Amino acid sequence: MGESNLATDSSFNKELEPGVISNEMLTKAILEQGHKGEAGRLAQLSQLHLETVTVIRLEFQSKQNGSLAELQQCYLHLISHLFGFTDILKIDHLWVMKNLEVLSLSFNKIDKIENLSRLPKLKELNLSFNYIEKIENLNNLEHLRILSLYGNRIKCVENIDKLERLVILSVGRNNITTLNGLERLRFLKDLRSLNLSENPIAQDSTKPLRLYLATLLPQLKYYEYILIRPAERDAGKEKFQRELIDILEHERIEIIERTNAAKERDDEIRLSKSFVEHLNSHQLFESLFLGDPEGAALLSIGAEAVDLKNDYRNEAYSFTQNIYKMGLEQQDKRQAEIELYSRCIQDERKKAQLMGQTIINNFLVSYKNLYKLAKDIVSGLKGRDLNSKTYNAETEKLLDDLNLCKSGFNSLFEDTWHTLMGIEMQLFERTEEGNSTFENTIKEMTNEFIEMAQGQFVLLREAEINFSDALVDTVQQFVTFKAASGQADQLPEALKESLDDKDVISNMAAGMRDQHMQQIDAREDKLITRSRSWVKELCDDLQNSEIKRNRAKVLEITYFLDQHRQSFMTALDEVASKLEV
Repeated sequence: MGESNLATDSSFNKELEPGVISNEMLTKAILEQGHKGEAGRLAQLSQLHLETVTVIRLEFQSKQNGSLAELQQCYLHLISHLFGFTDILKIDHLWVMKNLEVLSLSFNKIDKIENLSRLPKLKELNLSFNYIEKIENLNNLEHLRILSLYGNRIKCVENIDKLERLVILSVGRNNITTLNGLERLRFLKDLRSLNLSENPIAQDSTKPLRLYLATLLPQLKYYEYILIRPAERDAGKEKFQRELIDILEHERIEIIERTNAAKERDDEIRLSKSFVEHLNSHQLFESLFLGDPEGAALLSIGAEAVDLKNDYRNEAYSFTQNIYKMGLEQQDKRQAEIELYSRCIQDERKKAQLMGQTIINNFLVSYKNLYKLAKDIVSGLKGRDLNSKTYNAETEKLLDDLNLCKSGFNSLFEDTWHTLMGIEMQLFERTEEGNSTFENTIKEMTNEFIEMAQGQFVLLREAEINFSDALVDTVQQFVTFKAASGQADQLPEALKESLDDKDVISNMAAGMRDQHMQQIDAREDKLITRSRSWVKELCDDLQNSEIKRNRAKVLEITYFLDQHRQSFMTALDEVASKLEV
């Protein structure tokens, strides 16, 4: 094929046009990379749900032997055309695969790391051999353990220090020219393997990178996939002692800040799971007076109004504290119930598994004997005339034995299938019944918490009413006093109108109270809605998980027995073509 032909081939150019990840591309890749043979056929018969996929590879893949890294770039498009691959220009559309754990997009034309934030379960990411110039947009991948950016155009190591579970990092064959940023890898306590080979910084003989990293990263075990020796760490400490001291000095303050931030995140997560976030202090009360000009006007009279507000603040704090403590206590109870139920379910599944394994073992023993017998009978029939209308006594006996053997296998197959399916059906029904009982229990527990919280919100509303009523009286007395003493000009501007209209103060208080009530109602609604949504999601997940497990088990049983039936029937093929046994 000449160069001119390639240049004028419109279908060739069309195929090689860089693309964006699409639904069709994902579906095709999943089917091509999935199970083969009968398992693949069964998988294709089932509806494909992208959200259940855990591994996807949209990468250049050669069908020839040898390393792709050794191929000249000028041939990539040609080979890509021959084997039907398309360059990917932009990372997109992966949000539909929320359970994705392994993603490989190597050997494409991607120039920016993006649109990965909605893959929270991602553990392995391969973006090798692309056009990426900057490490970015990875902070949300909290479970990432393997990251390969080999063969890109990256200029410095950055924006990785939040990936605290990272174990393997490869940034070799890039354009990294500075050591700055490598010290941030000290925060990756699980990092064990690092590759920075074939970068400009790896060529500086005055600062041997291997020794520098050996002393900089005490948690690192392998550099360029070679074990770091104690002697190398000692040599590194001696050569880079001054640099290490400077790094430790700057690091000390950040460690404290990170520790505090981590504690705050953990507390926030715990409170959120308990549905009482922002109720552990004065947050709700303080939010009432934000953007409240009418309340600010009433409070502007001074100390007496401020005292009322402080009294209300203390009272509100006692109610939100009660909700907060009840939330944590009830969350602990719910979690204990969930763990208890999970153990019960696991015990049931283990029992069913042991029963099923016993049945399968018995099946395999009987199958082995029948299979050997069938093979022996078929061997005995070899060379005999099976097309004749009459057989001699020996042939007749062999054919009878073969019929008995086949009947025995059919009985064994049917009995085993019904027994295994019976065990699975009983497990499914018991689990469904258990899920229903658990759902009722967890709903009752959640409703109990909601009712207790609602009681505290009622008291909070009463406190709001008492506060606003007391504030009205206090403000009116203040205005009356100022007017009677000839100091009306000293009134706050917003209250001067009340000298002519007695209802101004009451209307202002009513507006303040309505705004406060709306925020209290909104926080109560949020607690109730999130609590009930959590119950629904939890129970729906249990049900969907069990349905998925059951379907997978039924397919497993069917596939296992069908494979053995096919193997057994293969032993009869030699006579089946000549005789209906």
